[in-house]
Amino acid sequence: MRVIGGSARGIPLLTVPDDGTRPILDRLKKSLFSILDSAGLLADTRAMDLYSGCGTLGIEALSRGARHCLFVELRADCVALLKKNLEKTRLAERAEVHRGEVSTVLRGLAPADADPPDKRRCELILYDPPFVFSREKTSRTALEAELAMAGRFLCDAGRLVLRCERAAEPPRPAGLALARHWQDGPHALCFYVRRTLAP
Repeated sequence: MRVIGGSARGIPLLTVPDDGTRPILDRLKKSLFSILDSAGLLADTRAMDLYSGCGTLGIEALSRGARHCLFVELRADCVALLKKNLEKTRLAERAEVHRGEVSTVLRGLAPADADPPDKRRCELILYDPPFVFSREKTSRTALEAELAMAGRFLCDAGRLVLRCERAAEPPRPAGLALARHWQDGPHALCFYVRRTLAP
């Protein structure tokens, strides 16, 4: 696993040696960041990397010019490696790392009955859960609620990007509209915008 573009290009990243995470393949990562770059969602933007694991996606965003990235990860071993990866890539000063459940951290940043402060709004939210989304039918409502919670932090021109399986039906979180469903082999990327701005 390595950074594939930007200021930290080529730097190898530390990862956990087990099946509890889903590292993104270089080919899919390259496609994702090509799409984001073309949409102007990298240079001088604010980002969130939710279910960040060891930080692969958020570090790629920082390397390619994101101004700031907030990382959220529950596993202590992943958080430790994430911090080491930020130091290796010399991107730690533009990062903020939270250890905890995604929903809990998001509620701490902005309660459900209040709008997120402007300093917490993001142009890019990367949502890459470790579970296989197509198998989570019993908890789909909870997953969509968490996506909706994350979507509250989007700026007007922002995008929330979910990585899931091609076989999975794209979620329909409240307040968000699916703007693009990109597929490659067994993989899919769902790009969401705030519903009030959807075409």
